[in-house]
Amino acid sequence: MTSKIICNFGVVKSKLRIIVSILMLDVMIFMPSICFATRTDDSLLINRIWDFSRNYSEPVNGVEENLYLRYTFELQRRNPTLYLVPTMYTIAKGERDYIGESYCRIRYTTPSDYDLHRQVVCGTIPRNRFTMSAMVHYITPNIYGISIYPESILSPFHRSNRYYYKYRVMKGSNGQAVVRFRPRVNNTQLIRGSAVVNAQTGQVLSVSYDGEFDMLSFKVVTVMNQRIGHQMLPERSSIEAKFYFLGNKVVSRFSAVYNCPVTLPDSLDEQDSREMMDTLRPIPLRQMEKQLYLHYDSLRYQADTATVDTTAIHEGNKMKEILWDVIGDNLVNRIHANAGAFAMTISPILNPLYFGYSGSRGFSYRLNFGLQYTWNSHRYLTFNPGFGYNFKQRQFYYEAPLRMNYNPKRNGYAQICWANGNRINSGTLIEDIQQHMGPDFEVPEFKDEYVEIVNNVQAYDWLEIKSGLVYHHRHSTNKGLLRSLQLPEEYRSFAPSLTLRFTPWRHGPVLTANYEHSFPHVLKSNLSYDRWEVDAAQKIKLGSLRLLNWRAGFGLYTNRNSDYFVDYANFRDNNLPSGWEDEWTGQFQLLNSEWYNQSDYYLRSHLSLESPLLALGWTPLVGHFVETEMIYASLLSIQHTRLYSEVGYGFTNRYFSTGIFASFLNAKFQNFGCKFTIEIFRRW
Repeated sequence: MTSKIICNFGVVKSKLRIIVSILMLDVMIFMPSICFATRTDDSLLINRIWDFSRNYSEPVNGVEENLYLRYTFELQRRNPTLYLVPTMYTIAKGERDYIGESYCRIRYTTPSDYDLHRQVVCGTIPRNRFTMSAMVHYITPNIYGISIYPESILSPFHRSNRYYYKYRVMKGSNGQAVVRFRPRVNNTQLIRGSAVVNAQTGQVLSVSYDGEFDMLSFKVVTVMNQRIGHQMLPERSSIEAKFYFLGNKVVSRFSAVYNCPVTLPDSLDEQDSREMMDTLRPIPLRQMEKQLYLHYDSLRYQADTATVDTTAIHEGNKMKEILWDVIGDNLVNRIHANAGAFAMTISPILNPLYFGYSGSRGFSYRLNFGLQYTWNSHRYLTFNPGFGYNFKQRQFYYEAPLRMNYNPKRNGYAQICWANGNRINSGTLIEDIQQHMGPDFEVPEFKDEYVEIVNNVQAYDWLEIKSGLVYHHRHSTNKGLLRSLQLPEEYRSFAPSLTLRFTPWRHGPVLTANYEHSFPHVLKSNLSYDRWEVDAAQKIKLGSLRLLNWRAGFGLYTNRNSDYFVDYANFRDNNLPSGWEDEWTGQFQLLNSEWYNQSDYYLRSHLSLESPLLALGWTPLVGHFVETEMIYASLLSIQHTRLYSEVGYGFTNRYFSTGIFASFLNAKFQNFGCKFTIEIFRRW
């Protein structure tokens, strides 16, 4: 028995040794990634990388280069839902593999802000449409910025993001080192990879990384430019990305060569010529890419050698196909057209970004148009009407501003706008009617139509002045009821207004003061009042895409001849919000719509914090998909009620933005609600 126990103890001891050995091996492998960058030499190198853009780089504003782009698409799985994806309608049917090439002129403002002008194009994509245009951002990384791409992907090469990454440094030859980086948490805003770095200066010579963002999983390889004045820009870059959407799987590969030697005339605009591309192409085609062109040429040859009758039928079918392609393409893509001095833009008809839901306001949808006629760089005319519908209220909203911009440098413009506002009511009017009809009687609302004429100019760098006239016509949805109660069925106001906008600090708050005086008996005006409002707002960037927003203001009415229709400019309900950034900050989400029009004064304040990794983003599984989180609080004081407050939390991901809110009266719970907007393809 004793020997058996000793034998078992020996087995246990042997297993413990194996476990300890494995743990020690794990420590040897993973400890460098945690602690290696804290050693003196390696910490110096990491700090050199963080400081490189400050110590060695030069501004790239105005830098122009020739850019060659090559892109292929392999549709491994495809179904009809691919038609709904912006810019991908043209490859949603037909062949399974496509190739395209573009020779462009690129002009930088910053490494992540640039204009791209296609001069020569060719390929097998129908009508040479720029498919998956969002990929251009991924292939032009700003590795030294806070975010590698505009408002997405926190860069491991920026000091403010050091808390989100772990580093491991390995010495190389020729004064170079390899820096490996990985995220501390699995989140869509973070990447993992490695970089070859100049050990003396901290300049990143090349970098490769992979990540997942906005329905794309990608792997990027970039060689950075080493010329003086261009170190912040890439020299060569390639990306392989996989796109998944409702059973579709598309593999795309983009290659880019910057600073190509041949400069084409600026007047050249999207000329379709493979022969010219053959003379411009800086890197040869791979065998697979040549096969795509050969297959495409063979299909064209078969079509060209068809009989006359067959050709006529084919041409007729082709015209119908192009017509339906144009119609279908414009349902999901933004329509943009230029004709000399005239330009037109229409948002997609089936645009999920403009669908929204709020518990208090219901579902809403909006559609925007844009027209512009340009005389010269100092004078142009714009007409940007917007339309929307609120399904809960069953009301159609419209706004049609016509603006003449006569001094863009000073924001000088004259504008006339015709629109209808939110349906409103007056607390005093409700009380008057319910005295006759009973306390439970539902008082009909008033429709509001108005015309506003304003002129705006920036008198000084710190002062902007806007003056104008506004005429409101409010009429009841139940005129017969008001006639029977001997109450006016419509109210009109004619009011000159003056708005002063102060920006005395470069990075400080924006201050706004507004005054409006209504004259009775002008154009049948039957309202007289003086309205005063003061507002202050500021967005403070805290680093790592964190943003602190605050807003505060007050308003009051004086010299009123009627208690009806209090209608403030900065304190009003909005039934057609336009997404996460439009009205989620600076607005009350659960406030009863009648409260906006029941007080001679208001005092309000709002505070919100927006961050990509705040709370939910650190949690396993679910946190991987959370792009941005927001917490906010609001306070309101108005006449005849206790202090009102709201608190809320929200987050956004690749599919939607949502928020939950709670309201309180003097710290006593009042109401609970939510808000929802669709974010899918927001960046496409």
